[in-house]
Amino acid sequence: MRHQRQPPNRTSEPVATPITAEGAAFASPEPRLRYLDCPVPAVGTTREIAPGIHWLRMPLPIDLNHINLWLIADGDGYTLIDTGYPAESCVAVWTSLGQTLLRDHPLKCILLTHYHPDHMGCAAWLQDRFGAPVRIAARALPSAQLMVHGPSSERREASVRYFMAHGMVDARNFLESLAALNRKSPLRSMPSVSQPLVNGELLTVGDWRFEVIETDGHALAHQSFFSAAPELLISGDQILPTISPNISLSQADWGLDPLGDYLASLDLLAKLPSSTVVLPSHGRPFVGLHERIADLRAHHQHDLDLLCAQTTEARSAYHLLPALFGRELAGFNLYLGLHECVAHLEHLVRRGAVQRETNDARGYRYRRI
Repeated sequence: MRHQRQPPNRTSEPVATPITAEGAAFASPEPRLRYLDCPVPAVGTTREIAPGIHWLRMPLPIDLNHINLWLIADGDGYTLIDTGYPAESCVAVWTSLGQTLLRDHPLKCILLTHYHPDHMGCAAWLQDRFGAPVRIAARALPSAQLMVHGPSSERREASVRYFMAHGMVDARNFLESLAALNRKSPLRSMPSVSQPLVNGELLTVGDWRFEVIETDGHALAHQSFFSAAPELLISGDQILPTISPNISLSQADWGLDPLGDYLASLDLLAKLPSSTVVLPSHGRPFVGLHERIADLRAHHQHDLDLLCAQTTEARSAYHLLPALFGRELAGFNLYLGLHECVAHLEHLVRRGAVQRETNDARGYRYRRI
């Protein structure tokens, strides 16, 4: 998931676009991106976007109202990339498709770009219904289990201490109030994964041949699928046309450098041809991969520069949030926003631009060197 962000030319004025869990417009201006001349399918319906590749616009019961899923003709059935959120609205779409598109051509395999609930949430339900194998990166499985079963009481306590250390005094009440963290769903269960996806693996799906490209940053072991002929990238959340993917550093990942990993993933994906058609998980399919990568790099560098400018005096990540996001955050946006702010600050620590200090209350403060 991602956050609403002001574009790099921030002003002191609040953002006028709607606040969503996935982010406000951070779009590359036309003509830097060329969107495919294909109408967006109505929510819950499909449209063929390339030979044998059907674009399914799935509803989401969160602030961002959709996710793009991809059904690829594969012999007498379909291979599906990502599954939708574990909610009745998504199950209703799958039930309807089971009576139409999938009635005589069922799901044969399910590939998951990563473990976030809008991507993996219906995987177990679909596996039970169609008997289709589910594949995801092996390194992603522990995180997938956590997404399904939730954190232990010890891990929840560690998160409270983590938020308090980064400046949120009322962390316990805040975390207990978040429905997105505490909501249970009978649909949310772990699919069986007997054959994980492997980085660099070549997949033949119908008339398409994809290379699996594994990257970190937005999610551990996120996997995209690249076809060299014709040039097409099913990018998951790693490259999106109008949103900057959330880059979080949580208590469980302390010591890692997710922003550094994400920037490295952009370097890797920039080696793909500039003419590649990008099929993102959110937004519209487009051409302009290199331009979008350049804009995402500039976006994060702008945020790093902003945080450097804001830390002439030692400050906590929590107190830096209004400067970083240009507005007050609340709810799940605040939860994700604090993790993203910490990810940027810790990347600056690794660069030697900022130092992390510990005060008497075991709180972290960041000061520019």
